[in-house]
Amino acid sequence: MHSRPPLGARSGMSVRKRSVRVTLVLAGAVALAACDEAPRQRDLYASLEDCRKDWGAEQNCERAPAGTGARPATTSTSSYWYGPPRPASRDARGQPAPARNAVAAHSVSRGGFGSSAAFHSSGG
Repeated sequence: MHSRPPLGARSGMSVRKRSVRVTLVLAGAVALAACDEAPRQRDLYASLEDCRKDWGAEQNCERAPAGTGARPATTSTSSYWYGPPRPASRDARGQPAPARNAVAAHSVSRGGFGSSAAFHSSGG
């Protein structure tokens, strides 16, 4: 007569294997999602009106921090505005291509968890 291992012993092994499989599948999905983000850019405008011309409404525009743009900062606020993040487009040199009324375009690169976004500029 053959002896069988107790029922609990066999089911414990399959639960552990399933748990490892689920963990690996979830880790893979997170890694793919992080790599799937397409390059993004933001356009820089000399005025809110120029930003509105490209994006239609003031809600789509954000005041740029002081010191942003071609001129040195002389006040605590900037006269420059950012348009909303959008899919990156490139000019013939491979640089970020600004929208029609923008003065420059900035590539937006995102880091991993806890990282802040970084801008890379291309004047126009």
